[in-house]
Amino acid sequence: MKFLSLIALLFAFSAHAQSRATLETEAKKLSMQMKILVERNVDRLDERELTKLVRTFERAKDILMGRDTGPGPGPFPPVPTPRFTCDRAPVSVYQATFSQIKDFAYSSTGLDLSSSAAINYAHDWVAKYTCEDLDLFKTLFVRLKNFAYSSAGLDLSASAAINYASSGVDSVCADYAFEQEFKGLYDFAYSTRGLDMSASAAREYARQRVEPNMFRCRQFAL
Repeated sequence: MKFLSLIALLFAFSAHAQSRATLETEAKKLSMQMKILVERNVDRLDERELTKLVRTFERAKDILMGRDTGPGPGPFPPVPTPRFTCDRAPVSVYQATFSQIKDFAYSSTGLDLSSSAAINYAHDWVAKYTCEDLDLFKTLFVRLKNFAYSSAGLDLSASAAINYASSGVDSVCADYAFEQEFKGLYDFAYSTRGLDMSASAAREYARQRVEPNMFRCRQFAL
């Protein structure tokens, strides 16, 4: 009876060792696959998908470092600080921001609106964005407008460039070098050593290739 028990114990140990070796091999194989997949696809993920991916990797890192926090998606991120529209900010901050966005809307470097239209624009802006969004908003707006107006970009008219910036500023990706990407695609399409297109066709080719990656962010979401 003891002999049979010993045999059963040996079989159990062998199965456990084999199972562990299989799991180790699988873990190493999956880590290599993940490295390849991240490098290939990470730039295609939206913010929600990236957040889930980072939490998953943080959980895996905790396990590997012996800091296992138990089942679940890993440590929960800190509760974000509430974001409120600028018209709900302290009056001094609200008034200063209102004046700055009104001046920007009136300026020829901004939206080039009339004085009354600039005031209306400022009213709408402070009811949509936070006061802290002002500097980034102006930077991205001017960047989009310059890209749209430039002959090295979309080569639009001044008014069309303003409309382009107005419609795209909420979704443009700040960290995407779309100007350089557009130029490289345009040069390739226009060159006789590339696609040998006309200037207008090359510009449209570059635009269709760049804009899907260019307008996939939400910089000012509340």
